[in-house]
Amino acid sequence: MIPLAIAAVALLVLIFFGSKLADWKRRAPEASATFGLAAAGVLTSCAVFFLLSCVTNQSDPNNRIANLTNINFTDAPVAGGMALLAVVFYRYANQRLVALLIGVGIAVLMFAKPFVWPVLSITDTGSWPRDHDDPEHLMFFGPAIAIAIATIIAVTRKPKLR
Repeated sequence: MIPLAIAAVALLVLIFFGSKLADWKRRAPEASATFGLAAAGVLTSCAVFFLLSCVTNQSDPNNRIANLTNINFTDAPVAGGMALLAVVFYRYANQRLVALLIGVGIAVLMFAKPFVWPVLSITDTGSWPRDHDDPEHLMFFGPAIAIAIATIIAVTRKPKLR
């Protein structure tokens, strides 16, 4: 719950105070870069935390087996959103290379999950992988595409500071 609150605060800061952040960056580039790095570091840590809980977990949320931890439908989208915000804040801190590495790394990991560690339906009689167009896998594809787009924009666009 706390990491989700952190992501919500970061998103609200960008939505409601984006122009103030740009003004601050013009007036105090070192302080704003430090803030950007700190925010990006916290968001990256939270994204990695959520990814560690869901990337290698292969148990379908619909499985009803005792002592089996099922994948959570919210972990991948939350991790993706946090990674996307982290890329934006790394770019705000003038860390294009770090934004590129974090964005590409997390996007590739999320996109590869259904192929490397597919979600499995498990019953008493056996297990089988879910299709790639099932929601259990789409919850990784969507955020991966969003992170990739944000990374391309963050790395290739030069900011307009007037």
